[in-house]
Amino acid sequence: MPKWSLSSDFSHTRNPSSVWSYGSKPAGHVTGMLNLFTHLDPEPDECNEIVAWFGSDTVWYTHWLGVYHNNKPTNVVLKGHVKFTANCVALHPGDDGRFSVARFTAPKDGNYVLDATFTHIQTCAKYSGVYIVYNNLMTLWEADLIGPEDSKSFKTNDSGITVRANEPIDFIAGVGLDNVYDCDMTLARVDIHLLEDQTEFPVVSGSIGLILGVIISAILFILFYIFYRYRENRRNANSYQAIN
Repeated sequence: MPKWSLSSDFSHTRNPSSVWSYGSKPAGHVTGMLNLFTHLDPEPDECNEIVAWFGSDTVWYTHWLGVYHNNKPTNVVLKGHVKFTANCVALHPGDDGRFSVARFTAPKDGNYVLDATFTHIQTCAKYSGVYIVYNNLMTLWEADLIGPEDSKSFKTNDSGITVRANEPIDFIAGVGLDNVYDCDMTLARVDIHLLEDQTEFPVVSGSIGLILGVIISAILFILFYIFYRYRENRRNANSYQAIN
């Protein structure tokens, strides 16, 4: 069963990498265009095991907009108040309200099961908004995080959701109800797996089913029409015989 993990698959070398990419969306637009982050930097002072993907206008401790990763197998506390758990990925929105995004892009057609948890990891946390958006059009789920260590989870049912190859699913953190970016570092635990017993071509299969349905309906119509004409011809023949 093919599986992917935002934490375990985190790339320190490329963006995008495999099925994952890291970037931002404009303030207030969870369905806006994804702008990819351009460079990965280690924390410069005391915790260089914490790294982050940033855009061209951001470095550590400036705009904060980024996707962060603790590459140690142990917990790390940054600056005394940001609690990075082992091997975790965290999202932080920008000081201008832009959203931080980790994007999964489906490698093939199929049904995907999503399991995601968002958690505040700063002791000063107040409000954050978290979202899951399918194909840059449909919000599958959204929630508000309020206060330190608040956590919300989302999981699809066992049959998952149908996704076509190259369609994205975005996992997003934003500024929340207070519209303030301070203390909005949000852990994102995301696990995804593709159901193996699903057809690789659900759209094609659906089309074949539709075509077969049309063909069967047409055959039934023709049989009904033949029967109707036969019955009418018999009725006409009997009427003719009765007259003569």
